Amino acid sequence: MPVPIQPDAMRLLAALAKGSRALMRGRFWGDGVDALLGEIGQASGASRVWIFQLLELQDEAVIQDYVFEWAAKPSYRQLTQRRFRFFASVFDDPTYRRMVAERQRGMSQRFITERMAPGPLRENLESQQILSMVTVPIMVDGRWWGTLGIDDCERPLDWEGAGLDALVIAAELIASSLYRHQLASRRRQFELFQQVAECGIWEIDLHSGSTWCSRALLRTLGYPDDYARLPLRRLLAHMLRADRQRLWKRMRQCLSDSGAGQSFRLDVRLQRPETPARWHEIVAELACDTSGRPSVVSGLVIDISRRKQGEERAMLAAEYDELTDVMNRRGLTRHLQTTLKRTSTTLCHLLMLDIDHFKQINDRYGHPAGDALLKLVATRLDNELRGQDVLARMGGEEFAVFVSGLDDAQAWQLGERLRASIADTPFLLPPLAGMAAAPPVTITISIGIARLMPGQDLEHAQSLASTQADQALYAAKRTGRNRVMPYPQAAPASPQATQPAASRPSDRGSD
Repeated sequence: MPVPIQPDAMRLLAALAKGSRALMRGRFWGDGVDALLGEIGQASGASRVWIFQLLELQDEAVIQDYVFEWAAKPSYRQLTQRRFRFFASVFDDPTYRRMVAERQRGMSQRFITERMAPGPLRENLESQQILSMVTVPIMVDGRWWGTLGIDDCERPLDWEGAGLDALVIAAELIASSLYRHQLASRRRQFELFQQVAECGIWEIDLHSGSTWCSRALLRTLGYPDDYARLPLRRLLAHMLRADRQRLWKRMRQCLSDSGAGQSFRLDVRLQRPETPARWHEIVAELACDTSGRPSVVSGLVIDISRRKQGEERAMLAAEYDELTDVMNRRGLTRHLQTTLKRTSTTLCHLLMLDIDHFKQINDRYGHPAGDALLKLVATRLDNELRGQDVLARMGGEEFAVFVSGLDDAQAWQLGERLRASIADTPFLLPPLAGMAAAPPVTITISIGIARLMPGQDLEHAQSLASTQADQALYAAKRTGRNRVMPYPQAAPASPQATQPAASRPSDRGSD
């Protein structure tokens, strides 16, 4: 029986040093592993150095794949053989089952074939003409990821002592390189995800207040990618104060529930120096430590500025009149309720306006001319209002004006000014297709005014004011049109306009 020989430990250590540099500098992870296996193979004089990756560990078999190989000469190559692609090794040999269990625990094995007990494992090695073999498990995060192995088809190498230690180090180098590769891959995935989703990732330690921000989030806030540490106070300073207060409120609600998995979403505005604030959505989730106490809150910051712009455009479409570009009934309702929520003492008034005899304009000049006149009326009315006043088209030829901060007499005076602006200056309709230029058109409007009583239920106050202003408008129509009529409880002592129209309608529906 030939005496086993041992590999040269010093040559192996030199190979490890050279191979580790290749692992660190290689552009691709696999290139570095190939270089390391080659250094080990040449230093040991072995026939073949290989890596099997564990794919699945079943009750009765192990599924593996032959992923790396260095061979001393072409006749020793096995990587291209189909029998080693996604192959299954059945536990029909107690020795092999024990070997798999040891690999799971991180233990290495070495074999000299002629000294092995008869069985399937020895027969397998003999079929490949392997005289000696050594295997070292590659452990990643404490789990068996794969196996580093060396076959010698010419010598019975005895791997023990320093030689075996060198192989264990090689397996650890491969594991650490694989771990870095996985981290780099995840980082690239994160960066791609953040780029596509326009988001950043963050985490806050609730015990220490320490923060971590992804590179994408750092860039969003105006910091370099490699910025060392962003304190919590500075991180929150990028959020507008009102939004920061809302965030703290949601955080307190989340922490009061004190359970893992608590999450929330919040739209906030973030800004960087000398740039306008942009809307972002914060997605946050709370995690607890082993004792159940809240420990970490983390999540995403997603740029939703384009979504907000879309929402604003949708709101404009929903709350503004397409023809006249002033608010519609829905927009007026929202503005009125927002204003009344904000104050319970400021006196407010609602003015309802209706164009007198508008049907005659449509009958004489056509509906396109009527639409053009509505635009001109809206522009002229709006020019008479203050910046905080709101003009809305309620439908057809009917408009409404909402004002605040005026007393009853001032509200009536505003109504008179609006009435006069329409009645005193004729309108010049623009040339329309298919018709000659229309002569100047003189029209009048009737106005009803009602007071919105502060301190009432919002819907009730709005409904009551609308009804009262409508009744006052009916009264203005019945008493001659082209006049301002306050609801009786709000009527001032000032005289009303006296420019009677040519006929008296029986109701508003006839103009």
